Amino acid sequence: MAYHFNSRIEIIKEVEGDDDFLPGGGGTVDKTIAKPWADVRTIKGSEYADLGTTVNEYPIRFIIRYREGIENAHFVKYGKRKYNIKSVTNDNGRNQTLTIFAISKFM
Repeated sequence: MAYHFNSRIEIIKEVEGDDDFLPGGGGTVDKTIAKPWADVRTIKGSEYADLGTTVNEYPIRFIIRYREGIENAHFVKYGKRKYNIKSVTNDNGRNQTLTIFAISKFM
């Protein structure tokens, strides 16, 4: 299968902020882990009710060249959306590509 690594994504990690004005720190800030090129594939979305509101779920699949250090606790920023990583898979165990499944939810 030929991949088209023509979309730039950003792998980010939330870290504690350094804000001396707020007790307990400044919350979280996004730290960039990597900015790989990706083959982006959309997956059928879904809609469900949560606490009386409608939630739209946008699943997406990113295929990137293999790299270490990407975890399920990280996020993918693509376009104007931030996606929660659900799984990271080393395709065929050959250390050539990674498939990242992620979901973005909007109310």
